[in-house]
Parts: sequence; C-alpha cells; structure tokens
Amino acid sequence: MKSMEEAKEAIRLFDGSLIGGRTVKVNFPEVPRGGERTIMGPKIKRGGERDVMEPRIQNSYHGYIDSPHKIYAGNLGWGLSSQGLRDVFADQPGLLSAKVIYERDSGRSRGFGFVSFETAEDAESALNALNGVEVEGRPLRLNIAAERASSPPPTMERNTGKQS
Repeated sequence: MKSMEEAKEAIRLFDGSLIGGRTVKVNFPEVPRGGERTIMGPKIKRGGERDVMEPRIQNSYHGYIDSPHKIYAGNLGWGLSSQGLRDVFADQPGLLSAKVIYERDSGRSRGFGFVSFETAEDAESALNALNGVEVEGRPLRLNIAAERASSPPPTMERNTGKQS
C-alpha cells in the first residue's frame, strides 16, 4: 500500500472475507519484517527495529504462565501470535497459557512456541487432540516439552607449562 489510509481501507474491505472457501484475516503485521517500515506513523530503519520490537517481544511473554506441564508446538505459521496459539488450544482442559518464541534481533517468529497446562494429563490430552491439526495451512507438530537442562559453567584448563 502507498499510504496508511490505503492499508486501512484494504483491511476494512477484505478482513473476514471468504477466499477459496476460507475466511481470511487481514490486518497490520504484528511483527515487522526487515527493511524500512511504517509503524503507526514514524519510519524505522533496520537499526531501530530492535528498539521497537524488543518491548513487543517482551510484552508477548509478559502474561505467560509457566508450568512443568507444557507442550512444544512446532511448524507454526510465521504470522501466528501468542494469542493465536492460545486460541488454538482454548477448548482444551487445563490450559494455562501459550507463547510464540521470537528472534531477539529481528522480532520474527522462530516458528515454534510453548503451551502450558495445569496437569500432565491435560497436556497429554491436548497433544493427542491437536497434533497434526492444520493451523494457518500448516500441520501442528506437538511434543511434550522437555525441561531445559542447565549446563554447568564452562571450565578453563590451566596451562602450567609442564608437559606430561
């Protein structure tokens, strides 16, 4: 679009319309993609993108409720937000929260996220119900999320100059 007004008009005309038997969602991108963009007025260049995106990324994680009972959700569409991921799981019992993981520097989705549940049984039930279900044209790839192993700090061997 050449102007903000044209973009708003396109959204008004096409958001919610049917194309190929599917309802389309037309809106402003949640996360800008490289280059120069207009975000509600001022233009930003690639160097300033991080200044704009970092608060958005942090805000997308802000309401996330962590739990030891969570699902790794992979093969996510690039435009799927944390709220969109939560909506996919909304009917599943015990749902606590969902978050999509974004790259720090560019603000782009990394294509995966996590969904947390109250119990291991709730997580397993959701995995069985939704693994392979198509979301935004892509089949979800779900697994029970493994806890991240905390690695010990690296140790440096001291060179004493003696040969063994």
